[in-house]
Amino acid sequence: MLRIKNLSKKFDDLEVLKSVNIHTEEGQIYGLVGTNGSGKTTILKHIMKIYEQDSGDIEYNGSNIKHNNDYFHDFYYVQDDLFFPYNYTLDDLFNYEKLIYPNMNEEKYNKLITFFKMDNQKKLRSLSKGQKKQAAFIIAMSTCPKVLLLDEVVDGLDAVVKKKFWNVIMSEVIDNQITVLISSHALKELDNICDKIGILHEGIIIKEESMEHLKKNVVKVQFAIDEEFEIMESESYTVLKSSKIGSVYFTVLKGDVFNFKDDLYNKYNVLLFDELSMNLEDIFITELGGLGYGTEEYDA
Repeated sequence: MLRIKNLSKKFDDLEVLKSVNIHTEEGQIYGLVGTNGSGKTTILKHIMKIYEQDSGDIEYNGSNIKHNNDYFHDFYYVQDDLFFPYNYTLDDLFNYEKLIYPNMNEEKYNKLITFFKMDNQKKLRSLSKGQKKQAAFIIAMSTCPKVLLLDEVVDGLDAVVKKKFWNVIMSEVIDNQITVLISSHALKELDNICDKIGILHEGIIIKEESMEHLKKNVVKVQFAIDEEFEIMESESYTVLKSSKIGSVYFTVLKGDVFNFKDDLYNKYNVLLFDELSMNLEDIFITELGGLGYGTEEYDA
């Protein structure tokens, strides 16, 4: 479907992207997450040819999009910072986009207006931030995209509208097999809807895996023992992080949790042991912590 291969970009002397590789599939929701300034938006703008890469390739269905302009009809990009033509209503914007996107669907447009309870005759410039996000999303879905690029699209939406937003996304993915690439800091929002995650840090994809594999590969446990815990080493697991709150240790490890538990019980008098579920935020912090990011402690 969409492939990014060894994408690199510099702005003056600042290297923003460093051989980035991203692989998405048809009917997949891909979450692009990363630290502030890591290059998430820059990647999306390269896909839409707003920026031209210094090196590397972006392919869509096996063709290099650098040499193929027809692919734009299959793509829609909802930016974080939205700008609408002055004095346009949502209807005006729909009619304008019809000139660009041949698959613009008026029936879907009207259905989404009703679903989100939007006023399609109201000037877009008078809408709140959250309402503008809804307006842009309605237009995006009305183009019947095959690839939907979303940049911080849930920012500014209330909980009810977010639920509606994800409902539309999931329905489109299931019914029409669209591919969605979402760049977001809202990790808790992405946790339950993404099929695959790419973690970007300082212009490099440090990990790209299915959500299922990410959650299986990294485990969090809590336990209590009657003495101080010393990090254990094993070929079957690696302790990534361990902290203590009160008398309970919270430990993140990669590998075989059953062997870790056996070793713990063999070495210590264990008073409590529970395996905890890992969410995307836990995984994100753990992966970046392994690179030394955010591990500093504030000393007042």
